[in-house]
Amino acid sequence: MKVFLLKLFLTIFLISNLFAQKSDSVKVYDLNEITVKSESLIEPKPTTKIGSNILKKYDGNSLFEIAKYIPSVKPQTNSRGESLFYLRGANERQLGLFFDGTLLNIPWDNRVDLSLLPTNNYESLQIIKGVPSTIYGANNIAGVIVGKSKSIKSEELTGNLTLQFGNNGYRNVSFSMNQKIEKFSFLLSAHNYNRDAFSLPNSFDAKENSANTRINSNQQTLGVFAKGGYEYGNISNINVSFQYLDSKKGVPPEIGVSKPRFWKYPLWNKTGVTLSGKHNFNFAYNSFLNYNFTLYNFKMNIDQYTDATYSQIDEIEKNNNVVLYGRLIYTLLLNQNSILRFSTSGYSTKHTESFLSNQFENIEYQQIVYSAGAEYELLENNFTLIGGISFDGTNAPKTGNFETENNLTAFGANATVKYTFTNFLNAQLNVGSKSRFPSLRESYSDGLGRFVINTNLKPERINDFEFGLEYLLPNGRIFFNTLLTYLTNGIVRTTVATSNGNKFMRINKDEIRTYGFELEGNNSFNNYFNVGFNISYINSFAKNNLGTYTDTLEYHPAIMSNLFINSNITKKLSLLLESTLVAKEFALEEGNPSFQKIPSYFLINARVSYKYAFAEKSSLEIFARINNIFDKLYYTQYGLPEAGKQFFVGIDFQF
Repeated sequence: MKVFLLKLFLTIFLISNLFAQKSDSVKVYDLNEITVKSESLIEPKPTTKIGSNILKKYDGNSLFEIAKYIPSVKPQTNSRGESLFYLRGANERQLGLFFDGTLLNIPWDNRVDLSLLPTNNYESLQIIKGVPSTIYGANNIAGVIVGKSKSIKSEELTGNLTLQFGNNGYRNVSFSMNQKIEKFSFLLSAHNYNRDAFSLPNSFDAKENSANTRINSNQQTLGVFAKGGYEYGNISNINVSFQYLDSKKGVPPEIGVSKPRFWKYPLWNKTGVTLSGKHNFNFAYNSFLNYNFTLYNFKMNIDQYTDATYSQIDEIEKNNNVVLYGRLIYTLLLNQNSILRFSTSGYSTKHTESFLSNQFENIEYQQIVYSAGAEYELLENNFTLIGGISFDGTNAPKTGNFETENNLTAFGANATVKYTFTNFLNAQLNVGSKSRFPSLRESYSDGLGRFVINTNLKPERINDFEFGLEYLLPNGRIFFNTLLTYLTNGIVRTTVATSNGNKFMRINKDEIRTYGFELEGNNSFNNYFNVGFNISYINSFAKNNLGTYTDTLEYHPAIMSNLFINSNITKKLSLLLESTLVAKEFALEEGNPSFQKIPSYFLINARVSYKYAFAEKSSLEIFARINNIFDKLYYTQYGLPEAGKQFFVGIDFQF
């Protein structure tokens, strides 16, 4: 405890001293109010935007690497080998992940492995916390993560090539180029990532993994993204995009549990096409429609082995998903100060799975999820009011070998009031209420024998209350936010006794209460030095049988903090320091009904780069990075040690 308090004190001390210095004009992060022009959406809710310059500095090969630096987000790799993140303790199924308007969550499980989503085609990443606008559709009760592809503005061919190498066979190659030719535009990007394994910290010692690298931690990913656009006068624009992702990866087995998973993913493939655009109904631009339609096929195979030698297959699971997603947003500008918007969205998914144990006989599932909403925005000089309502529903006509049809509906509402006191100070109040329907996998899958099926899961419902204050510095920003949420029928997992030993089971908790605060900010002190930071304290407990909030919850860390210090030593040479602190977190060990405390961890990373510009729009950057400098042994999930010290070098060529 003393060590933890010392680390927290040092972090706060650094921040306090940094803010005492002189400010200037270079910003580290764009964390101000976000305006999404394509949908005329003003989002004064607790929102963070990370631009392309910052995304590049993270040197991440995937969205999971970027997630490590998002305020109030805790990245985590689970026992299935999936890389996910928790926002304020809310799990990945309670969050919506979007890219260019398309929902990325795989409906079968309502989540997606972030380690398999490349970011070389991302221009920005926007994080909206709490119950979001109605335009984002059903199930997004805790927030949304919105990615946007690179803008295509230049009539000259522009792009970049990045090569990155590291220890244990780490190889990351990405390429992107785009150009606008009169009314046409195109974007093409490709990404190839390979890793033989990752190193364990020197202090790690376990007979289940005696090598200095993590067992079965290899990964190979190939991704291609292409987008073409056409503008018809000033009336319409239309875009067609294609995405192909293909990956293979191992799943490191849990350490110290009775029945660890010995899994490999020999197939993880997603192929899809998207039609999107905007149409103005008149030349006054006061009435327009945004649309997005996506069709994709997602295939995933799981090979389960008998032991850590991975020589004898015990079971094989094959999954095939066909998903059709659509979203329409009609916006009407009533006058200079008010906007009325109507939206509808939803998806239809067909999931087919088969197993070696039943001679690969297909089992079919089908689900339809839909949402319709309306939202009004009033924008005055120092006052903003947003109010919306939604109606969400789901229908499951096919549920495998079960007769249960999960037909459910729910209403939702959100409201935001923002008042500007001065040019430097504003306050915002956000309230929202929304439901999330259980995914098909939560209700009908036993996780290859690891779970007891519970087909009687009810929808989760959240009531969210938030109040924030924002103070604008001459060259930065400080934002303080308090939150209080009540989640009824929260879906959590517990341990139950069966004839085959203890297993997990998903159940509804009557009520989960969460309260806390977030403090984040950034500032530039001169042309050579700037800083960004965030600290959050989140208190989450479930109501027990006596009606008090004392029941512990899994993976709800109470304290999370990040600090980023960037120093431009010269115009060409720069140094970046990053620190992460996660503390006070608990988890369930398989087969054990008692919660285990996960040790707190404090990590430090460093990056140094040299950038040489040899033409007006061309440059070459050489960089090196060390993650987990002090080789800290830490866990984001029980029984799954994370990587120790990692070294990377690379070059980035912009043209």
